[in-house]
Formats: sequence, C-alpha cells, structure tokens
Amino acid sequence: MLVIEGLRAGYDGSEVLKGVSLRLRRGEALLVLGRNGAGKTTLLKTIVGHLKPMGGRILLDGQDITGMLPHEIARRGVRYVPQDRGVFGRLTVEKNISLAKALSPKVVEESLNLFPELKPLMSRQAGEISGGEQQILAVARALSSNPKLLVMDEPTTGLMPPIIRRISSAVKKLCEAGASAIIVEQNPALVQELADSIALMENGEIKWAVSVENLEESKQMLRAALGINF
Repeated sequence: MLVIEGLRAGYDGSEVLKGVSLRLRRGEALLVLGRNGAGKTTLLKTIVGHLKPMGGRILLDGQDITGMLPHEIARRGVRYVPQDRGVFGRLTVEKNISLAKALSPKVVEESLNLFPELKPLMSRQAGEISGGEQQILAVARALSSNPKLLVMDEPTTGLMPPIIRRISSAVKKLCEAGASAIIVEQNPALVQELADSIALMENGEIKWAVSVENLEESKQMLRAALGINF
C-alpha cells in the first residue's frame, strides 16, 4: 500500500531523515514512536508533500508520489492531521467538515455522531474554538473524508480519554474497511490498543519495526528509548 525506500529529507539543506525505509500494508495501522527531534514529523510531512525529499522514493499503491505537491497527494486519498491541526480558522466548524471532499449531509451527520462535542460549535469560526476542540475538528474532518491513507501527527494531544478511545475506534473501523494509517503518537494506551505494528525512530532513522504480536519482547527497549512505560 505505502512503500518508503531510502527516504532522505530535511530543512535548509540540513538532512533530518537519513535513509528511512518502511512498508505499510492495506488495512494496517503503523504507529511511529521516538523522542522529540527524532524526525517523526519530518517523515509525515515528506509523505504528504509538505517537504520535498532529498532522496529516496515513496510509492502509494505502486504509484510513485515522491515530490508531488500536497494537493496532488490528497487527490489520491491521503489525509493529513498535522500537529498544528490545520483547520481553516476563518471558516465555520461546519464548513471545515463539509470541505473534506465535498461531503454529503449524511456523512457530516455521521461525523457529528462520532464527535457530538462539535454540534454546538457548528456555526462558530474554527479559529475561535479551543485548542482541544480544534484537534477534534481536525480528526473528524480527516476521518469523514473516507481516506485511503490516514497520516496523523500526535492526534490525541490534549484530549480526554473517552475522546481518545473514540478516535481509536474510528481509525480501527477505517482500517477494517481497507484504509491504512501511519500515526505519530506517544500515548502508550493508544499504541497498544490501535497499532498493528510499531516503528521506533532515532536520529532520523528507523531503529527497528515490530508487529504488536511481538511487542512484549520489545517493551524493555521501548522504555529505554522513550522513557515511558508500555
């Protein structure tokens, strides 16, 4: 589904990603872990076209999307939830949701059923609602657009556990329907509940990748690398 081979990328000529290679199967949720500065956000930005790669290639369903513009990659069914949420602050919450692939009213309603916190906010400008509400909006917009590949950068930051569980459930359903997800996340509970596989990044490289079936034997390494308990 998604194949990354020898990917190199960075900022102002300084290399951050140093030959990253990953494979993501259809229906799989891959969670990428690592300390701050490991290159996780740079990896996601390069996948979705926000950063031009310095080398390597990215294949989506066998098609080379390396270096394509963000809107070209989005047209191929890739949806991105960045750390800064990426909502349109001057548009209403309702418009932000409905802009996701010109959704039908029915799909918008399903999105609101999943995140009822948004219902009383529909007429407000997205820039006026709280950071947590913007985070919910960004996730709802991405999930509602029926993506082929979901790319999310720490989507649960600042959210309450019940909302995190709903996000996890929604991503699982998407993957069961044939979509795939690559998610940067540090929440141990979400990692164990959602991940089919886990990749650990250090210094712009994938140190190792493991399926959740083999996670138990890697927990000590994760604790040492990240300083958090799994």
